[in-house]
Amino acid sequence: MATPMHRLIARRQAEANKQHVRCQKCLEFGHWTYECTGKRKYLHRPSRTAELKKALKEKENRLLLLQQRSFLSLHVYQHRRNCRKEDQEKKV
Repeated sequence: MATPMHRLIARRQAEANKQHVRCQKCLEFGHWTYECTGKRKYLHRPSRTAELKKALKEKENRLLLLQQRSFLSLHVYQHRRNCRKEDQEKKV
């Protein structure tokens, strides 16, 4: 059976653990939601659709960037090749 001393120790441990607990209503630390006396805070969260659109847009931008890099590297390669041909023709 739990003696009064055990109950006191358990209560103190519960109070100590509360310091790390965040209330889901007011978003402050130190108490449980059912103990909250504060007002509910509005927390703006983007919709799932907005998050998916943003991720899709970022993915498209990365793909375009990669395509531009490969396109530029292809042009640089072709330019260098043409310059070498011109240099060889000048030597001959």
